[in-house]
Amino acid sequence: MRPLAISAMLVVAVSAATAADRAGGNTSPAAAHHVENLARGRPYTLTPRPNYQHCTDPGDETQLTDGVYTRGYFWTQETTVGWRPGPPPFISIDLGRERPIRGVSWSAAAGVAGVQWPQALVVYVSPDGKRWFEVGDLVQLSGRKAKPPAKDYATHVYWTDAMKTRGRYVRIAALPCGPYVFCDEIEVLKGDDSFLKIPEPGRPVANPHAAMASRQVTRLAQAQFRRDLAAVQEHLDSANLPAPQKAPLSQQVTALAARIEQMPPLAAEGFRAVLPMTDLERDIFRLQAAVRRAQGKPVLRVWKTHRWDPLTPSQRPAMALEPALDVHTMQNERRADVLNLTSAAADDLTVRLRVEGLPGGTNPPYLAVHEVQHVGTRHFVAVAAALPEAKRDGGDWLVTVPAGMTRQIWLRFLPKDITPGTHEGTVDVRAPEVGTHRVPIRLKAYPLRMPARKTLRLGGWSYTNGKGSYGVTPANRDAFIAHMRARHVNAPWATSAAMPPGTYDADGAMVEKPDTTNFDAWVRQWPGADCYMVFAAVGSYSSVRATFAGSKVGTPSFEKKVAAWIRFWAQHVRGLGLKASQLGLLLVDEPNRQEQYETIGAWARIIQKTEPAVLVWEDTCPRTWDGFDEMARSVDVLTPNRSHWLQRDEAFRNRFRAQRRAGRQLGFYSCAGPARTFDPYAYYLLQQWQCFKEGATWSGFWAFGDNARQSCWNEYLAQGNGPYCPVYIDETSVTGAKYMEAIAEGVQDYEILLMLRDRIAALEKAGKTPADLARAKALLAGACDRVLAGASTRGYRWDEPKDRTVADTVRVEILEVLTSLAGD
Repeated sequence: MRPLAISAMLVVAVSAATAADRAGGNTSPAAAHHVENLARGRPYTLTPRPNYQHCTDPGDETQLTDGVYTRGYFWTQETTVGWRPGPPPFISIDLGRERPIRGVSWSAAAGVAGVQWPQALVVYVSPDGKRWFEVGDLVQLSGRKAKPPAKDYATHVYWTDAMKTRGRYVRIAALPCGPYVFCDEIEVLKGDDSFLKIPEPGRPVANPHAAMASRQVTRLAQAQFRRDLAAVQEHLDSANLPAPQKAPLSQQVTALAARIEQMPPLAAEGFRAVLPMTDLERDIFRLQAAVRRAQGKPVLRVWKTHRWDPLTPSQRPAMALEPALDVHTMQNERRADVLNLTSAAADDLTVRLRVEGLPGGTNPPYLAVHEVQHVGTRHFVAVAAALPEAKRDGGDWLVTVPAGMTRQIWLRFLPKDITPGTHEGTVDVRAPEVGTHRVPIRLKAYPLRMPARKTLRLGGWSYTNGKGSYGVTPANRDAFIAHMRARHVNAPWATSAAMPPGTYDADGAMVEKPDTTNFDAWVRQWPGADCYMVFAAVGSYSSVRATFAGSKVGTPSFEKKVAAWIRFWAQHVRGLGLKASQLGLLLVDEPNRQEQYETIGAWARIIQKTEPAVLVWEDTCPRTWDGFDEMARSVDVLTPNRSHWLQRDEAFRNRFRAQRRAGRQLGFYSCAGPARTFDPYAYYLLQQWQCFKEGATWSGFWAFGDNARQSCWNEYLAQGNGPYCPVYIDETSVTGAKYMEAIAEGVQDYEILLMLRDRIAALEKAGKTPADLARAKALLAGACDRVLAGASTRGYRWDEPKDRTVADTVRVEILEVLTSLAGD
């Protein structure tokens, strides 16, 4: 799976001719100011290697110091060097001997298609390539002269001539602001020879890579602290306070702003971006609390928002409405509601929660309580999404509300066998400093049961086989699998290592059976799954594999070997007590052109002929239709990207609808980013409604385990658009999140829609026409259109205003109708 398919396609979507017309290219600062460029023609090293496909070529080894500036659309020209998401690039130039240095330049472009200007370009010098000294951030130094445009495509040269240093080696570490880094030329400006006699610039940096990690964490934390302080200032500006009362609070805002700019670097290792992250951020929120107290606000306010609406750490009630919880559920169904607690206390509050009056007694066993934590992100504001379980004390739940912050409480219900009907109780919120708030709660239990086995096949490239992949480790795998299974994941994924090829003789006969150890262990991890999906990896988004076990695709020996391979694995699956139809294969990831379609067809036709029950599943991203239909006829499941489905025209959608009518199964998957910017409701939950609307039976997300190879508690160190995982993972633990809860609720919504459809069909088959049948049919006909009205990729963003109550409203209407039809 290639998680940046959407972004990469957007990068090349802008017209190269139009962009080139708007910018002719950058020019040399050294030439413009008649200064010798010490880097011209000098060798350099690149760590990591450039990997942006539209400009990577062998010339990357010399193009950054060849004196040639890119003309035309920047990142599609061979004269440019580019990196896709990954570690910050380090470019180290060898000047040949120690030279006097007055400046450095970096030529770049940005402004469209997700390409942003770099966050920092940190310059180091070294006399020997071992001891490195930081001499400045080129973005800041260049900004004193000129800054790049704030919007629209443009080229720009970051440069300075204000340095006064020396060194044989010059290293630039590029800290990206977005997923990409591009450069076409670097210059080192010669300084006065007297610079060779100046002392070394301070203490050497022991580890520039660690220093860059610290810088990245510090900068992103500072950005969040500025947002926190801006909320305090906005609150203070709107507060109707006398000047003598407001003045000292304003002085504290000024002092805190200075502290943010002067804060020492944060150590990256072990850092957790959970608000409040540091004592400085705690002081910002304490000032927020002081402003609230000055206004005469209660120490604790209890209020409501919708569970999928975004929540800022400083958010306060918009209206003085008394909160009430309202939960509608059938038996064996996961549903939730939320409360918000806003503090004006000078110190953290410990709040005790107790639920009274519902079936099952005080704090009934089908109820779980989570405190929603605000966690910083790389490409967005802090998000209130993580759902660690609240601590228990004597049966009650304990929740911490940091001073000045708003803490959300997530109450999750999973009743198994309670009396149908409407039950009323209270959620008691108690703290010694504030007394008790009693919030009414209504739990309506319908005389219906959510099936234990869900119809929709849900998967997310979980890759738990072997030692695990991405964020899945031997230490957290059991918890990860348990979490996924509890949220209806029934189509787990394994890497190609689960199905090795075996060994064959010269004629193509299998002489040594594949090792089944990896596959068997993986199947044992997921007992009772509907389908076991394996990424066979015979091709990727950008390439295809031309051979199998040494035989070229399309040759007789290839056909014989593939037939023997799939026959072995289908028989092995049956030997495990499974059906061959429970084995699914992804052959080529995100196929988009004819060469890939032909490869899929070559494999799929052999599989169909040899073991027709085995599923061939393809996550298609067509750029061309040449050969598509023939490929589609050879596979069992076509799963277009939902973003493409929403963005492209009706002809695109009709192509897939025609394949579904011809017998192919349909699904949807999503893999866009930056993932933490996405709305749990619009991006995660509504995909399952899209599935039902289009008759799709599969849903997938990249990727349940992809934490961008960093702890989700410190996304600041992640690369690219990740983490993508809809939970919070670190090396040893898995913590729930609203994203995964939204997926789970969407799967249940799909099942409820199926229940309504099937009930209508059963009544019509029996010739019964109860009073509510017409209402039920009208409800089913319009349900998805009501919920999906206005759905677009723009609406993926969590900060995009939208009505997130519609799915709940429609679901409750369906539950009411199903209840009325239950006795007929």
